[in-house]
Amino acid sequence: MPWKLLESTHGYIFTWIIGYSALLGPIAGILIVDYYLIRKTQLDADQLYLNDGKYSYGNGWNNIAIIALIVGILPNIPGFLYASFPDLFPDVGSVFRLIYTYAWFVGLTVAALVYGILMKRNVQPAIIINEKNPALPG
Repeated sequence: MPWKLLESTHGYIFTWIIGYSALLGPIAGILIVDYYLIRKTQLDADQLYLNDGKYSYGNGWNNIAIIALIVGILPNIPGFLYASFPDLFPDVGSVFRLIYTYAWFVGLTVAALVYGILMKRNVQPAIIINEKNPALPG
């Protein structure tokens, strides 16, 4: 029922838009830290498209990024529940309501910090290609 989102500006702005930004902020934080701080803006474009390339991680998922995403979303959940269902969650503290007001920034900051700290120790080295036979590593 998308018309329920547009029924009032309060529901659309403070529930849908901020709730959506609570998910996008952590994603932006992870992408920014990975590209600028971890990879130093250097990507191997060919490796991006290989199933077993240096960016494939475990079964195609970077578990550290998943952890950072979840941790980045967590502080915003109480405020989202209060904004969405104030009658069901009346006891949500004012701190969580304030955090939810800045959901994108909070999510970006928390996820970026978690991802940066955990990935500093787990960056995979570049794959060295054997120049004599490019099909063989090292």
